[in-house]
Amino acid sequence: MKNLWRTFTLVLLLVAFCRTGMAQQKRALTFAVVTDTHIGKSGNDTGLASIVKDINGNPDIHFVLHAGDVSDFGYNDQLGKAKELMDGLNKPYFIVPGNHDTGWSASGGLVYNTLWKEQKFVTDIEGVRIIGFSTGPYGRMSRGYVPLDQMRWLDSLVQATPKKQPVFFISHYPLDEGLSNYSQVIDKLHQLNTLAVFCGHGHVNKLYDYDGVPGIMTRTAQVRQGTLAYNIFTLTPDSLRAQMKEVGRPLGAAWASLSAKGKRARTRTAALTPGRSPIAPEHKQVRAVWTYQDKGNIVSTPAIWKDQVLLGNLLGEFKSLNPKKNRVNWSFNAGQGIYASPVVTGNRVIFASSDSSVYCLNARTGKLLWRVKTQAPVLATPTVEKGTVYIGSSDSTFRALDIQSGKVLWAYKGLEGFPASQPTVAEGKVVFGTWGKTLYALNSRDGSLAWTWKNLDYSHYYSPAMCVPVIQNKKVYMVAPDEKLRQFDLETGEQTFTTARYRVRESLGGQAEQNLLVAKTMQDSVVVWSTKGAQPEPVLNFHAGFGNDFSASMPVIQEKTAFFGTTFGRVYAVELQAGKVSWVYQASEDMINTVRVLPNGKVLAASVDGKVVLLEGLK
Repeated sequence: MKNLWRTFTLVLLLVAFCRTGMAQQKRALTFAVVTDTHIGKSGNDTGLASIVKDINGNPDIHFVLHAGDVSDFGYNDQLGKAKELMDGLNKPYFIVPGNHDTGWSASGGLVYNTLWKEQKFVTDIEGVRIIGFSTGPYGRMSRGYVPLDQMRWLDSLVQATPKKQPVFFISHYPLDEGLSNYSQVIDKLHQLNTLAVFCGHGHVNKLYDYDGVPGIMTRTAQVRQGTLAYNIFTLTPDSLRAQMKEVGRPLGAAWASLSAKGKRARTRTAALTPGRSPIAPEHKQVRAVWTYQDKGNIVSTPAIWKDQVLLGNLLGEFKSLNPKKNRVNWSFNAGQGIYASPVVTGNRVIFASSDSSVYCLNARTGKLLWRVKTQAPVLATPTVEKGTVYIGSSDSTFRALDIQSGKVLWAYKGLEGFPASQPTVAEGKVVFGTWGKTLYALNSRDGSLAWTWKNLDYSHYYSPAMCVPVIQNKKVYMVAPDEKLRQFDLETGEQTFTTARYRVRESLGGQAEQNLLVAKTMQDSVVVWSTKGAQPEPVLNFHAGFGNDFSASMPVIQEKTAFFGTTFGRVYAVELQAGKVSWVYQASEDMINTVRVLPNGKVLAASVDGKVVLLEGLK
């Protein structure tokens, strides 16, 4: 009842504010848009300081908008420095995060929230409503998306905003195919008197047409062609004018001038088919046994306990679902987003949360059995082996925990970068990667360092952080965003093989019994290697029809079939010996996380937009 009253009060206040503002909006409104500051890259802090000084020296500018990619890698110090610099403005500013602030964030976006309170905003200035929202993605390489809770918030604003009030929107991503739910956002734009949508991301000045609503991308604040720059916009009752301002130079001529009179008629553009191409009839031999729509975004793989589904979402909710009765058995609130996939062992389920905790619950009741607090968010997935939980954390520490009590058995400290995926435990070693360009092998008995490998040829964007290493025949196999398959000696860490022949980004799986590696490539194909020899030998490379793909969804092999998800919301089953697609299912328009294959051959899949489906092949 309290939340209902707060919502009602917010609606009344917004209506009152906008009526007051609409009466005042008579004069020209001038404001600046800054974007893609990428604080953390060399020289970008002094560049932003110069832009802030330039804006402060212009009394005509009423306020400033920042369209995201505030930092370069989402690190705490980078975001803190950006906040310090932006707070140097002598006029109000409003800000949204970009993919560099949320996608590689060691805190799961929590540091941004601490500094700027929220990842969305609404404000009224001179009768104009300005609405900002996040476009992710969160913790995974995928298309961007407006989180489900922010979509509901946008719905409430659409209802509360008078239809004649002029509105600006701002986000980091442009509203195109790079944003998975762009069409739903565009639907909301057309319910209001939307004058324009501002964005960043592309680093250039550019105009868009969102079914009749103009979109305006601003160039990066970083040095380009020897200059630092941002855009100054002037809104009059008749027009919206865009001018680029280079620091130390006079204001440039208008590079865009748009009408601000009257609500725009919608000119619909046909949306691209999810998955890019139709599924062939012969590949539709699959059915959904059960489907579920969660209210939060999901970036992990659900687990199964008996016949119950266990999953966590980015709202911090961990729950048990009963597919047969289509109901929630119980729900546990972790308080912050859950990036880690749960692991079930016996009647226990273990998962981690960005609230800096590792949890163990009773899988039947949801009762908390133990909780281990860390010094920073935990985004990585645990592995359980012989009564020990192995898990890394963003406090630069990797821990081994007793599954019965949660007692820390050992801790390896001083990791370079943070771990974000799942460790592999085999043959006395624990192997995992971090966003610090490093692959680690620890001795599972005591946590001592066995060896490390560093990807020194590339920046941290090419770190081996998301791949789940495969261990077979005393060798470690790993792929990274540099699109190379590497082989290491498990005992010594010596790199004994590398190939760039196939563009494998992060999606690698293995089948030890058959001595196989299976990869989903970025080029529409599936590659299979045999690991029996001294080096992996390719035995199969076939076209699967999923198009360009860049999301991490590890192939899961059961007998002669591999299962995986794609960037554009499809689940694939491929026959490894025959080299052909068995079936394809369109579960969503968004990234499919690594799937869970059940012993009976059914496949449990969850997409980033909160859809969960249990699939069964028909042949």
